[in-house]
Amino acid sequence: MPRSRLVSSLSVCAALGYSIPLSGASAATQVLTYNVEHPTYGTIGTYTNIVSQNGSTANVRTNLHIAVKVVGIPMFHQDATREERWQDQRLVAFNSTTDDNGTQIVVNGQADRTGFVIRSSSNGTVTAPPQVRPANPWAPFLLHTDTIMSTKTGRVDKAIVTDTGEVTATFDGRPTRVHQWFVDSDKHQVVWIDRRGVVVAFQTQENGSPINFVLKDQIASAPP
Repeated sequence: MPRSRLVSSLSVCAALGYSIPLSGASAATQVLTYNVEHPTYGTIGTYTNIVSQNGSTANVRTNLHIAVKVVGIPMFHQDATREERWQDQRLVAFNSTTDDNGTQIVVNGQADRTGFVIRSSSNGTVTAPPQVRPANPWAPFLLHTDTIMSTKTGRVDKAIVTDTGEVTATFDGRPTRVHQWFVDSDKHQVVWIDRRGVVVAFQTQENGSPINFVLKDQIASAPP
């Protein structure tokens, strides 16, 4: 796997003509719905980001629904609701509740003057640096970090973000020209962004299996 220096996604996105969120003066909402695809079980759920932006402030609500069945018998489920609040591209608040196959996990985070304090029912209390990013790639600027927080457990890990350039990737049988990023922390992740600055797909590893999140639907409401 190639490795390169940590790249500022802000400058790269600007050079490629990507839109940079949190810079507009008017309110707008975007709904991005992804299919969750498992290499063995096929489509196992949906992942939705509802992004509301107003000037330098953004609120992101994430809904995750996963259910794995084998010959009609439920084997695994995960349901989560998460909320992020951003100010000037800094995470200032985070809340999540996850039902991980019957285990309830609650995570709350709040920015202070020196960092970001995370309280997790499964991981205790930790203080992350101000540049911490949740593992939820809803916009290109999120790749400008060296610290990743698990949205499920609140665990914080150092990350290496690698820009691998423009590639042709195939999603649901359709080849698409995208910019590809590797994010390596406690696991290997891949993020694919099109020339509009939209995250059209991302991938994460779970128990050794690559799980793909592929954009199924995108709805944007312009300011009135």
